[in-house]
Order: sequence, then structure tokens, then C-alpha cells
Amino acid sequence: MISRVAEHCYWMSRYLERAENTARLLEVNQTLLLDFDLPLDQQWKPLLIISGIHDYKGASDSESVQEFMTWDRENASSIAASLFSARENARIIREVISADMWERLNYYYLWMLSQGSRDLYGQNRHEFYNQIKRINQLFHGIAEGTMRHGEAWDFFQFGKFLERACQTARIIDVKYHLVKTNPEIEGTDLEFTHWTAILKSCSAYEPFHKQKQGLERRLGQAVADFLILDPLFPRSVRYCLNRCRREAHEISDRPHSQVGNETERLLGELCEWLAGSSIHDLVEADMHESLTLIVNGIHDIGASMFASYFEFDPEVAKEAALVAS
Repeated sequence: MISRVAEHCYWMSRYLERAENTARLLEVNQTLLLDFDLPLDQQWKPLLIISGIHDYKGASDSESVQEFMTWDRENASSIAASLFSARENARIIREVISADMWERLNYYYLWMLSQGSRDLYGQNRHEFYNQIKRINQLFHGIAEGTMRHGEAWDFFQFGKFLERACQTARIIDVKYHLVKTNPEIEGTDLEFTHWTAILKSCSAYEPFHKQKQGLERRLGQAVADFLILDPLFPRSVRYCLNRCRREAHEISDRPHSQVGNETERLLGELCEWLAGSSIHDLVEADMHESLTLIVNGIHDIGASMFASYFEFDPEVAKEAALVAS
């Protein structure tokens, strides 16, 4: 597979996942603020930080932040920008993805441009965000059944799980810090609501409560344990990185025991570290530092993917041509 196609598969998936994550964050936060009157700096600013936006110049009120995070095309993390970027990547590789995938993504691209999406946003914000979440879920369902599960699929899956791992780690980092730096809410209904919001932001509320052993510990640590270290929940950091590791070795056609490039090495080290860690280890080492290590590791993995598979290297191309001949 040529690197151009691989890169577009990877980014198409990442942008779709980003749109869904942003919609879920906005929806959960809006619901939280209907029930509790939080200080201004705890209302919408944390969502900007989760999205990696530290230089936001606009007002931090509800409508301004939601407008920025939903519609602003200059904001690469906004829902509109993410969906439009996903559609552009899909357009370039229409010969690789199925016709059903393209038609569905193009339909929602046109819907986002229409007055109908703006009307829904203004009339029923909850349903609008649910619609955005369904776009990604429906698209992945169509892809599962209509796209050939070869190399393009592996890059598509890698992008999804890498984006998901990064978002989950960022959500826990920001929200865990918010709760732990405000001791006055400890043991109150507000603390419980914050942890519930974190779970819902990761679609983890129901799966978490079905794991009864998690409730035997302090709620905050139990939530962090589930979202970081659970090996079976599909949005936990550990699960997502294990899937990335699997896809990386599918791409290279090498067993896990054989490391052939920087991406595989970084993924192997991070996955093994998580497998050997407990939530008490992460807390003892300082939760923020532990999550920063994870987020930075994910960024390094993304950079190594670019260097290993997407960046054109004349020497590598020359060697590949010689091998092929």
C-alpha cells in the first residue's frame, strides 16, 4: 500500500473519532451544568484544555464555547472541522473505501452545511450531539461490513484507537485534577456527579457499574482504574493501546515478539508498562504525571507512525524499488 492511502485512512478515522468525542463531552457537560452551579473556571474551560486548546481568546460562557467547539472551522478540534476533514480524507481514497462508506460520510457532510443541522442545534442541543455520535458509530458499522479488512483497514483501526486512547487519557487528567484540587466537594453529591460525568464522557457509566469490584475502592480511584487499566473496556487507555499494538504488527506482518520499527517499540513499552501497573502505582507516582507520560507517549507513537509509514524518504523508496526488482 502506498503511504498516501495509508495516511488518509488513518486520519479519516481519527477525525471521525474526534468529532464523536467532542460531541459527547459537550453533551455531558451541558447536562452537568443543568444540575449544578459550578464556578466559572470549572464550567467550560476544562473542555478546551481536554481538546488541547490553551490559547482560546473568546468568552468562556456556555454558548461561546459550544459554538467554538461545534462550528468553528478554524478550530481543528471542533465537530464541523473534524467531520469536514474526515470527509476530505475519504474523498481522496474513494477507490479504497466502500461506496456505502463514502455516501454516508458525504451525506453527513452536506447535512452539516445545511440549515437543518443549525436548526437542530438551536432547538434540541441534546439530540444534535446524539446525531454527531451516531455518525461515527454508523460509519464504523458500515465499514466493518463493507470494507476489505486488509492494510487500509489496519490503518483505519489504528487511527481510531490511538485517538480514543489520547482522548480518554486527557479527560481523566483534566477532570481528576479538577476534583482533587477542590477538596470542599469531597463526599458531596457534586463529587459523585463529577465522577459520573467522567464515566459518561467515555461511554463508560453502565460498564463501570457492572464491575462491582470497582465499587469497593474509593470512587475516584475506581473510575480512574477502569478508564485507564481495564483490559476489556473498548475505551480504556490500556485496551485502545493494545489494539494499536495489534494493528501495528498486522501492518508490518511481524509477531509481537519481534520489534521492527519505532512505532512497535514505543507501543510495546507503553503497553507493557500499563499491564504491570496498578492504579495505586499511578496515584503514588502522581496521577497527573502518570497521565502526562501516557499522553506524551501517544504523541510519540503518532509521530513515529508518520516517520515510519507516511513520510516520503527517497532512500527508503530506492531500497524498496531494488528489493521489488
